Amino acid sequence: MAIKLVLSAEQIGNKIFKGVPRGYDPYEVDKFLDQIIMDYERVEANYLASSTEIESLRKRIATLEKEKANIEIELGKLKAKYSKIKPTDNVTDDNINLIKRINTLETFLWQNGFNPHNIK
Repeated sequence: MAIKLVLSAEQIGNKIFKGVPRGYDPYEVDKFLDQIIMDYERVEANYLASSTEIESLRKRIATLEKEKANIEIELGKLKAKYSKIKPTDNVTDDNINLIKRINTLETFLWQNGFNPHNIK
């Protein structure tokens, strides 16, 4: 979010006003101060926009940290649930799909009054 300022700090510091018999030319001073005011308005607008964006990002960070904590809890539960699976158990998608099919068939048998463990 770069802003383009009309004046630099060096230009402000090195500004020399032309002298008139009773001091500086008021028109020249007013014109210079108007440029400074424009710069400060840009800086202030940038600051307000940045502050709003920072606050929004802080809220997003808080939300993401809560989500992360919930995911870590869920991960812990899944690790405990699947801790009995060994690397040598040959777990594949096909095996999982077969287990799901068997579960569906057993559920169907139970709903129709049959005990799947007694069927041979």
